[in-house]
Amino acid sequence: MQSRRDQVQAYTFVVGRLTTGMLAADPDALDPPMSRTRRGATTGLIIGVLLCVGFLIFGMISPGESTAWRKPGTLIMEKETGARYVFGGGVLRPVVNYASGKLVTGGQGEMLSVGRASLADVPRGAPIGIPGAPDSLPDSAGLSDHAWQVCATSRTAADGSTESTTTVGVAAAATTPALRSDQALPATGPDGVTYLLWQGKRLRLDSAHGALQSLGYGTADPVRVGSAFLAAVPAGPDLAPQEVEGRGETGPQLAGEKRRVGQLFDVRTPGSPDQHYLLGRDGLHPLTVTGAQLLHGDPRTAKDAYGGKEAAATVLGPDEVRAHLAPKGGAGPAAGLPAAPPKAVTRQAGTVPCLRVTPQGGTPDQQLTQVPVRYAVGQPAAERDGVTAGCPAPELIGARPGFGVLAEPLPSGAGSGTLYLVTGEGVKYPLASADAAKRLSYDGVKPVRLPSALLRLLPTGPALDPARAARPADAGPAAKPDPGCANAAAAGKGVQKGGTPG
Repeated sequence: MQSRRDQVQAYTFVVGRLTTGMLAADPDALDPPMSRTRRGATTGLIIGVLLCVGFLIFGMISPGESTAWRKPGTLIMEKETGARYVFGGGVLRPVVNYASGKLVTGGQGEMLSVGRASLADVPRGAPIGIPGAPDSLPDSAGLSDHAWQVCATSRTAADGSTESTTTVGVAAAATTPALRSDQALPATGPDGVTYLLWQGKRLRLDSAHGALQSLGYGTADPVRVGSAFLAAVPAGPDLAPQEVEGRGETGPQLAGEKRRVGQLFDVRTPGSPDQHYLLGRDGLHPLTVTGAQLLHGDPRTAKDAYGGKEAAATVLGPDEVRAHLAPKGGAGPAAGLPAAPPKAVTRQAGTVPCLRVTPQGGTPDQQLTQVPVRYAVGQPAAERDGVTAGCPAPELIGARPGFGVLAEPLPSGAGSGTLYLVTGEGVKYPLASADAAKRLSYDGVKPVRLPSALLRLLPTGPALDPARAARPADAGPAAKPDPGCANAAAAGKGVQKGGTPG
């Protein structure tokens, strides 16, 4: 009896004979009809696919000539060499750096990478651009408003001695707290002048009139700092005795005795701090603790006001003081001095003193702190054509790759209007105009206000000027020093002579 399989095979055989008989007129043919057609079509399809893949690979290895870069004002980079060009007027003009290319093209679009074959037959022009301009620009989204720090570091000289250095850079996140208002750090500059670093300022100690001993800093061990560090710290008033007109002249009778101008007096009230006064020509002037100690230790006080005897304050009653008070508005101590001598702190092991500058609104906050040495590192300042050194130049700059700041110098509490681009190398470049900032893709970026004394420490590159970038690279003057350097130099001479910089 036949199975189901036998029946299906018999049916297939009969249908095959019928089909072969109709198509080939031979029901007993060995090859089924259309087999050659199917084999040919399959073989042709495989060959076609292989040819397409081959052409695709060849096109990727050896692309044809591209014309997308032929738009005037396009910034082009040759893929094989990295050379950069600006296309215009049918000519390729080499640009000396990336910043110049952005200034010339107006920052339109991204730089196009083009193969050498596509550029082979295009005429070349003379190189254009600004020598010394940056070859890498920070992204506008990456411009920083972080705090900066200027640190008094040191290094070993060739003869084995220790010399003071200055390191400038972006402040590290982990730092010690700022010195309190009742703390100060004595420091000595390269000229031997001693300062008191207090509340973000440097106060010169008038050693000629005994200020060191009068305020209790005679035995303090001041930290040695470099000139660049001192230039960055704003100058405050001198810690010097108040000038007294008519010192030694005969004054009124107080506490039952005839007194001399320049003598000192105290009022002691139980439960309250002592009050201190100076006798002037026009009466008694109130003094702070600092002012009283400075006058007490001034050799001129003992010599003129006390006739060569030791200066000692006389105790007066409140009623007698009120009767002899000088009119308001008389000469008084300089503003900005501490009311009482702050405690001298010593340099902690493994730390260096730093001025920390934190941008905040219109006026940056400047505080003195002690930072771990590992956070106060840097590299020697960049030295290349078109870049001038800072004034005074720090020995090390803490640069960060990809870092950038759009900064506005802040002298004397007001903005000057000049903008600088500070790159990751720690070099500042003046922006010639608002158009320059726009061409560099920094339009709409709010500048960070930093003290001009801090910015002067950084090397200065050439001005980023679109008009200058479009001219031949060998034309035009070199980079100009920071315009504030002349004033800083004059102020530095004043410091060395013992004066207070203006």
